[in-house]
Order: sequence, then C-alpha cells, then structure tokens
Amino acid sequence: MEHAVAASASLPLSRYAVIATPDLDEARDEVARIFCPHRLHLGHGSSRFDARHHVAPLGDISLNYVQYGAEVEIDPGCLGDFYLLQIPLRGNARIEWAGRSFTSDAHRASLASPSQPLRMRWGDDTPHLIVKIGKAVVQRHWESLCGEAAGARPLEFEPEIALDEGAGASVKHLVEFLAQELSCGRTPLTTPFLAQAESGLIHTLLGQLPHNQSARLGAERGDVSPCALRRAREYIEAHLPDALTVDEIASASGLCVRSLQVAFRQHAGQTPMAYLRERRLIAVHERLSEPGADTTVTSVALQFGFAHLGRFAQDYARRFGESPHRTLQRQR
Repeated sequence: MEHAVAASASLPLSRYAVIATPDLDEARDEVARIFCPHRLHLGHGSSRFDARHHVAPLGDISLNYVQYGAEVEIDPGCLGDFYLLQIPLRGNARIEWAGRSFTSDAHRASLASPSQPLRMRWGDDTPHLIVKIGKAVVQRHWESLCGEAAGARPLEFEPEIALDEGAGASVKHLVEFLAQELSCGRTPLTTPFLAQAESGLIHTLLGQLPHNQSARLGAERGDVSPCALRRAREYIEAHLPDALTVDEIASASGLCVRSLQVAFRQHAGQTPMAYLRERRLIAVHERLSEPGADTTVTSVALQFGFAHLGRFAQDYARRFGESPHRTLQRQR
C-alpha cells in the first residue's frame, strides 16, 4: 500500500500511522478494518481528500487520530461491539444517534453506544481524536464498579459530552494526555501506566457521565467493614511496585469498586488510586533517603510505577517540599 507510511510527524499519534491516502475507497476500507464497515461519501462541493488514520492499540481500547481533509458523510449504522468516543480537535461534526442530532466541536464530544444507529457529517478540516472501547470491557468494568451485571437493557450513554467542565473535562484531559505521551514516545504501549489509564477512563465514563443505568449508582452503599478497608490498604502496601488497578484492589478487599470508592472517600478522604499514589510517593522518599551506591531517582521512580517522570517530580515536590534529586543528594 503505497500511501500507508506517508503520515506527517507533526500530527498526533504519527508513530502509529496505518493509512495516509487521497483515495476515498482505500481510506474507507482501511478505517473499516479498525472500526467497522461503513459508508463514506464526500460532502457536496468537496474535492480535496486527504485521509489519515493513526491507531495506538491499548488492550481493550484503542486511541485513534482520524482526518479526511474534506467534508465527509460517514454512516456506520449500529456499531455492534464497541463504544465510540469522538473529540474534534477543531472544526465541527454533525452527529445523529438514536433519533437525536447535535453539533460536536472542540467543546462538545460525542459518545456513541453500540445499540443504536450512528450517522455523521464531518466538516472540512475536522480531525478527531477517537477512542474505541470494547463493549465487553465496559460491561466488565460496570460489574466491577457496582457489583452486579448490567441487566437485559444495553448500557447507553448520553451522546453529548460537554468538555469544558466536570467529568467531560476530565475525560478530555485524560485522552489528550494519553495522545501526547504516545505521540512523543515517552510511554511504550506495554507500560503498566496505560492499563491504569484504560481503567481510569472507563470508570470515569461509567461513574461520572450520564447513562441509562446511572440511577443504579446513585445510592451509596452502607458502612463498609473496617476489615475490608484494612484488606484494601494491606493489599496496596504489598503491591506498591505492581501495575495495580482499582478493580484489583476491590477484588482483594472483597468489595465492588463503588463500595471501595465510598469507603476510601468516607474514611481516608481520597480515592483508592490517590491513596496508592500517596503510598508510592512515600516509598520512593524512603528509598531515596536511604540510598544504595547505585540508587538513582529514575530507577526508583520507575520501580514504583511512576512512568511519567515530570509529573512524578512535581507531585514529589508538592508532597515533600523538595525535588527527589535534592532528597538523594542530601544523603551523599
């Protein structure tokens, strides 16, 4: 395929380019391999066509950059086995889903659930960051979150997401952060951080964005046994270097994720993952305060799961009032 590697390095996720072509039929076929079969047509009056698709597979989700360079009409129908989160980087797109119609732009994302038909019209120069999320992994996270199956009704999200505040802003920041990390090559696809990011994104969607089963999360569970909370803390302490997710902590404590989150909020004033990060920072501080001859800040930070060293250094300085390098230097 002669166009497949002609992606610009300045575009998001350019390391993961799979198609760059001026041919509409080729673009449709290649994009369909990643998502699903669909109809793709140029909009009225459009002539210039410059399709690019970059895709970074992240386990049960994938992060994509898609552009067409022209106004296009896209009709995939029902998505079947995945959810589709779409964030325009600029321009606008007209979204039709389940009888509803709205305009998506840099301030308003769309989230299409697989059970209802989807149609779209992307305007000229409307590139998107797109997250494809498997239906099965959403169901698994739902069961972990609330301790019960989703039931007979398919889980459907409200399709419009305001990106400038609240949970929508959190979703946007996480997706953009992942795109930046992967684009610059700082974070390999196999890093434990990405497993945590996947879990965090899906739990944010399920726990904070409106959907047709949100009411089942509305009532907080009763007081959690101190033994269960102690088990969670002990499990965290014993697995600080591991790529822990909130689901694993909940399972080890004998709680569902929702009950675990409520317990930590009530008794620790923070989320389980914030508690984990705090304990890891303390572990790094202790190791740097009693270093060996070969101890380095980078090796200790990576040992305890801090893949993003810049963010780690900022959090460390906020927690201990000095840089990790300063802590290490004082012991030598």
